[in-house]
Amino acid sequence: MRTLLALASLAVSLNISAQYGTFDPAAVKAAKAGTTVVVLDDGDSPYNRTIMDAVKNQWKFTTEVDFVKVGELAAQPIDPAKNYLLKTVKVDPVKFEGTFLTLVKGWKLKKGDALQAKGNAFTNIPSEQELAFLLIDPKSINENLNTGMLQIYVKHLQDYLKNVEGGKIMDKATADRLYAGRTRLIRDTELHLAQEHLDKSVPDLASVKENYTAPASIVALSGILGTVDAQDRTITVSDMLLTGEYKTKHCFKRIFNAGTGELMYLGDDAAIAGKKEGFLSTDLTNVARAR
Repeated sequence: MRTLLALASLAVSLNISAQYGTFDPAAVKAAKAGTTVVVLDDGDSPYNRTIMDAVKNQWKFTTEVDFVKVGELAAQPIDPAKNYLLKTVKVDPVKFEGTFLTLVKGWKLKKGDALQAKGNAFTNIPSEQELAFLLIDPKSINENLNTGMLQIYVKHLQDYLKNVEGGKIMDKATADRLYAGRTRLIRDTELHLAQEHLDKSVPDLASVKENYTAPASIVALSGILGTVDAQDRTITVSDMLLTGEYKTKHCFKRIFNAGTGELMYLGDDAAIAGKKEGFLSTDLTNVARAR
């Protein structure tokens, strides 16, 4: 019973914290006037190269952008007049870690306080300073497996902020409704599902078509990244990441518009003992029946 309760707590905690950020439109509006500082990994990495390209090509939230390394930021004062796009690490109640791409509003550190970093991600960012965040998989990114999705993630964060500032997102419930309201629009696009994102119970296109009859293709993950590069708004793309280990493993599934970066579907399941590790028939049914 204790194990089941712990797993239930994990699922709720991760579902709450997998994305979102502030719900204060005034905070978003104020942040737009500042410079955005993009924090890069120490040394060189696929993350650095791709996030730099993504920000240079897609970042519209602020007009001024600077770049620093993790070590450089840790050695200098945080500027309350600036925003920081960086990686953060959060730990849920059962001690599971997740890494997030996070836009943070600068604040004045108290005397004696300092930023703490672990694996090029910061562990002690105050939650009240977070403007927008999204769960990511840094290991896959730095192994060049889904690095190109950073372009989508950068667009998504800005879309979230736009909807907070515009009053469409006022709390988690309204955010959930906004994204759920987009799900039906996936059927007006061609859905590209990466083979690597499908659960073993959905092995091929015939299995997909059993539950989803709108236009769809199964492609290699590299094909998804090529579609993202092309920024085709008529195509939606799958995204999937696994967190945790064996008894605490969780699978997060998302569908984004390849051109706009808009988040259009959210799903997550406990992926215990090697089960439910990817898009399931139920995910496809959810998209097919969305209204």
